[in-house]
Amino acid sequence: MQLVSKVLHRRPMMVRNAICIVLFTSCVISAQTAAWQVGAVDSDTGGRYSSLRIDNYGNAHVSQFDETAGVVKYSFWDHALNKWFTTSLDRSSGFCSLVLDSKQRPHISYPEGTGRVKEIYWDGSSWQKRPVETQARVINYYTSIAVDARDNPMITFYEEIGAGNNQGRLRLVTWNGNYWELRTVDADIGSGKFNSLATDSMGRPQIAYGNVEYQNASLRYARWNGRSWENEILEGAGKPGTSMWSVAMVLDKADAPHIAYTDVNNRLVKYATKKGGRWQLQTVDSLTQVGYPDRNGMALDDHEAPYISYYDAGQGLLKVAHQENQRWVTEVVDRNFAGFNNSLQIAHDIIWITYADETGERLKFARRVLAPSNSSSEAKREVIHK
Repeated sequence: MQLVSKVLHRRPMMVRNAICIVLFTSCVISAQTAAWQVGAVDSDTGGRYSSLRIDNYGNAHVSQFDETAGVVKYSFWDHALNKWFTTSLDRSSGFCSLVLDSKQRPHISYPEGTGRVKEIYWDGSSWQKRPVETQARVINYYTSIAVDARDNPMITFYEEIGAGNNQGRLRLVTWNGNYWELRTVDADIGSGKFNSLATDSMGRPQIAYGNVEYQNASLRYARWNGRSWENEILEGAGKPGTSMWSVAMVLDKADAPHIAYTDVNNRLVKYATKKGGRWQLQTVDSLTQVGYPDRNGMALDDHEAPYISYYDAGQGLLKVAHQENQRWVTEVVDRNFAGFNNSLQIAHDIIWITYADETGERLKFARRVLAPSNSSSEAKREVIHK
């Protein structure tokens, strides 16, 4: 693959829909499944804010941040060679995001740490940088990138300090083939510090995000209907201080959102999805301590069953949870305080996770075979929480 060769060379109105709090049988159970293969990508520094995608050929693509060098990096795992390759791309302040286009080529978004967001992409022969003009003074924290039906990239970002008196708002830029189009998704102060973007079957953006301002703190969701944004507050409306962090979202085949997030005040990992026009919210697991600024992982298997990866900063555990018989089943993937900024993917019957090691200075990965749905019921379990 040419890419490997190159690497080697080196304020809209908020709509509050009905929320259904789903109370499944109230216990979280742990399960022993197929063994996880855990390893480190290479000996170089890096590993923070990893964003993982698996291509159609079974290769892994990861963007990550090297805090020591202050650069965003790209790592590629060749499934035929069973080997990782890593290259440095550009100066950054972290919080990168990666997506693959229809040709399975990576596009990466990242903040510069000032008032600029950048996109870098592989054009088939070399890396191309595409600065984004935002007229902002400070852009930091998470970016999220997706592509539309024509492979044009779009990026969400948290505008910490904008032009004039604008502060802390969620914005979206879309490349139309000639220039970037800039839109404000949510102008409420504090919206978008944790954001996750996906495009539906028509190429339209859907965004899950947290508002971190005390008065506005909440979990939120926005959908572009082709003419305007449809914004909703899923949790925290009218309850100042309801902090929701570490948001991750994927869409299923029917374009329905599936969201993983962390309820900071109650130290809970939660899951939200929309069915029949109503939001259903569930508690997945409890944490002894919340990591900041962490990011959960979210993926669906071939049957569209949700899997969530998350890090317990108090116990130093990286965990994965999935639903089974209306219960959340959890498993420990890694220990010793490895697991910060994890990213989760399921492809070719393999579960993949990338994350920072215990020092935060190396990229680790874990993968295992996705067990058949009936085999997990035969696994050994222990009730650990009610």
